[in-house]
Amino acid sequence: MIKREMIAILGMVIADDEKKICKLIEYLVNWDEIGIRLLGTAYDGLTALQLINEKKPDILLTDIRMPGMDGLRLIEEAKMQNEILKCIIISGYKDFQYAQQGMRFGVRDYLLKPINQEDLTRTLKKLVKETQEQMSIQSSHMRLEETLKSYTGTFKHLFLKTVLQKQLNEQEENILQEVEKINAADIMKNSARCIAVKPNISYREFTEESYQLLTDKTLEIAEVEFSSHNWIWISEVTGEGIFFLLFYDALDRKELLESINHIKERVLSLQDLFPRLYFNAVVSEQADSSIQLIHRIKESRIAIGNRFLTGLNTVSEIKPPAAKPAESGSVDTRISKLLEDKPDAFDITEIKKCVEAARRIMKAEDISSCLQVKKNLLLVLNYYLKGFKQLDSTLEEHEKEAWFSEMYEHCTSLEQTFRLLEDTLCETLQNVMDHLKNREIKPVIYAKRYIEENKGINIKLEELAKNTGFSYTYFSSLFKKETGKTLSEYIQMVRIDTAKKLLTEKERSVSEVAELAGYNDIKFFTRQFKKTLGVSPNEYRKLFTNR
Repeated sequence: MIKREMIAILGMVIADDEKKICKLIEYLVNWDEIGIRLLGTAYDGLTALQLINEKKPDILLTDIRMPGMDGLRLIEEAKMQNEILKCIIISGYKDFQYAQQGMRFGVRDYLLKPINQEDLTRTLKKLVKETQEQMSIQSSHMRLEETLKSYTGTFKHLFLKTVLQKQLNEQEENILQEVEKINAADIMKNSARCIAVKPNISYREFTEESYQLLTDKTLEIAEVEFSSHNWIWISEVTGEGIFFLLFYDALDRKELLESINHIKERVLSLQDLFPRLYFNAVVSEQADSSIQLIHRIKESRIAIGNRFLTGLNTVSEIKPPAAKPAESGSVDTRISKLLEDKPDAFDITEIKKCVEAARRIMKAEDISSCLQVKKNLLLVLNYYLKGFKQLDSTLEEHEKEAWFSEMYEHCTSLEQTFRLLEDTLCETLQNVMDHLKNREIKPVIYAKRYIEENKGINIKLEELAKNTGFSYTYFSSLFKKETGKTLSEYIQMVRIDTAKKLLTEKERSVSEVAELAGYNDIKFFTRQFKKTLGVSPNEYRKLFTNR
C-alpha cells in the first residue's frame, strides 16, 4: 500500500539567533509527513517580524533571547498582525517567568533546548490536527458531521462525560437509566478501569493559561504512554482532574501501575516550566458492567479529591473501604456552633481567629473525606460572605464561592485549604471596606469641589447633602470625619481664602472684597477675617503690599 503524503496546510517561520539550531529543526522535521511548509528562517527578531509580515505564516517557532527584538516582544507584535498565529517558544533558559509571560500572549507550547525530535514532531502534529479540525468545523455542509466527530464522538466518551457531570450524591441507578439511552451495550464489551489523574500547581501560582498548558502536556504524555501498549482508552477533563477509561480483554495490573508511574515521572519533569508542580493518580478496581463502571468513576472522583490525605506525588489503587466512614455530623455541629458564637463585627483579626478555630476542630477529628473538609470550609465562607453582603450590597457572593471552589481544587495540602479560606475572606473584606470608603469619599470630594467652584457663596447645605444621596445629618458627620471641619467651617474657610486673593488686588476696596466673598455685612466680614487670620482685612493688605 502506498502511503499518501499529507497536504501541507500550514506555513511556518523559524526565528533563532543560532543558525545551527535553525538548521537542526529543518533536519528534524519531516515536513511533508506532518503537513507543514517552511516559509523561511530569521536570525534576529526584527528580520523575523518582517518575514512574518511578508509570508503570513500559521506557526511561529521562536527563541526567547535574540538581537534586535526578543522572542516575547516578537510574539506580541506578530499577534497584533495575526491574532490566530500559533506560537511555540524554544529556549535554553529554564525560567518559569518566560513561560508565564508567553502564555499570556497565547503561546501554544514551550520547548527546551536541546530540542527533542519526538517532542517537536508531536507538538507540530498537534497544531496541524487542531487546524484541520477548525477548517472542518468552518465548512457549513459538513458542520453536523464534524461537530459529532470533534465532540470525541464515541458512545464511551459520552458515557464518561455524562457520569462526570453528575453530583457525587446522585443515585447510581438513576445515572444508569440515563446512560442506557447511549447504547450501553456498546460501552461494556470489555472490562474497564477508571484512572483519575490530577496534575497540579498551587493556587498561589495558578493562572488559566498555565494550568491549560499543564493539562495539555499531561494528556500528550498519557497518549504516548497508552498508545505504546495499544490500549483502548478515552479521556475527559474536568475541574476535579483528568479522567481516563481504559478498556481491555486482559490487562497486567503491574504493567498498568508502571505506566501510570511513568506518566507521573514525565509530568514531574516539567518543573522547568512549573516550579511548584505536583501529581497524583488513582486507579480503580475492574468494572465488568455499566453500573460497576459508574461506581468506579464515582470512587475515582472521591479518591482523587482525597489526595490531601494520601500525600503528594503518589499513584495509588482504590481499595474497598474496610468499614463505613464515620458520619461528619459532629464536625458540622461544632463548626455551626463556632459561627453562632462569632460576634457580628467583621475584621481581619476576627476572621483569622475563626479560620484557625475551624482548622483545630477539623484537625481534631479523624477526617476520612476531603468532601467533608470542603463542605465545612464553604460553611465558614458563606457565613462571612452573607455578613459582607450586609455591609456592601454590590458584593457578588456566588462569584466568590465559585472562585473559592475552583481554587480549592488547586490546593496541594489540607493546610493550604485553610490558607485559601483565610486569604479569600481577608481579601474580600478589604475590598468591601475599600469600596465603602470610596463610596463615602466620593460625595465629600464632590461637595468640596462644588463649594470651591462657587467660592462658598450661596451654598444651600440641605440641597448639597441631598445631591450626594445622603441625609443632611449623616452627610455633615461624614464630611467632618473626612475633612476635620463641619460644612459651615469649610464654607467659611473657602470664603476667607477668596477674600485673601481679592485683597491682593489694590484696585478693590474692602467692602467690595467682602461682597465678592459672599459677605453682605462688612463688619461681620471684618470680624470673621480677623478671627481666622489674627489681622483685619486692611492689615492683611498692608502686610502683603510690604512684601
